[in-house]
Amino acid sequence: MRGGPEHVPSVWQELRRRRVGKVMIAYLAVAFAAVEASRLLLPWVAAPEWVVQAVLGSIVLGFPAVAVLSWTYDVTPTGVVKTPDDVGAETLGEPTTRTWLVLTVLGVLAGAFLHLRHI
Repeated sequence: MRGGPEHVPSVWQELRRRRVGKVMIAYLAVAFAAVEASRLLLPWVAAPEWVVQAVLGSIVLGFPAVAVLSWTYDVTPTGVVKTPDDVGAETLGEPTTRTWLVLTVLGVLAGAFLHLRHI
């Protein structure tokens, strides 16, 4: 590995460094509360059942978007800043962690589309 870094971080190390797990846990907690609130409150106001399904669908489709945003940006006391990229993998000619993230998000979107199509 001439000219390359001594250590190229793995995807899991990058997820931890970028704090994606914490954001996803917070998103799932808020999503659970939103689904439960819609299941309890929407029938009370005589909303059709498809509204609850629309809330659930938007949460499922929002998950990959939140994952990408939490990967790309950090919230700091001075505001929202772009997370520094991992340049070590790019210099070696290997796929970057961003490439793997994009492939994962596309797979999740394809799976969600196929699942929602059969509902």
